[in-house]
Amino acid sequence: MEKTAEGDEDSIRLAPRTRHEEVLFGIWRDVLGTDDLGVEDDFFVLGGNSLHVIRIISRLGEFTGAELPLQFVHDHPTIAEAAARLDTLTAEGCGAVAPSALTGDASRWNGDW
Repeated sequence: MEKTAEGDEDSIRLAPRTRHEEVLFGIWRDVLGTDDLGVEDDFFVLGGNSLHVIRIISRLGEFTGAELPLQFVHDHPTIAEAAARLDTLTAEGCGAVAPSALTGDASRWNGDW
């Protein structure tokens, strides 16, 4: 766990704890251009906008093989919430997330979009 840049003792940034959180963290870090984020931080509070949403959904689509709606980021604005939803979709086997795609490395794009 890390403290925020402001050093506020009450504000702790949590590192990724699961595979989906790791993937999402890497994508958000690249798209938002910052390492200063945690899994409980709100995408829009971090400065995310509609163009960032499009890039995130595109990256998630390539990584998972799923066509997620743009609304996904609005409905799940933290890495933890989005990862939990991806976990649920995977567990339900509804085809929204291809389990074989989850073994890849999301950082392979190196933010080069």
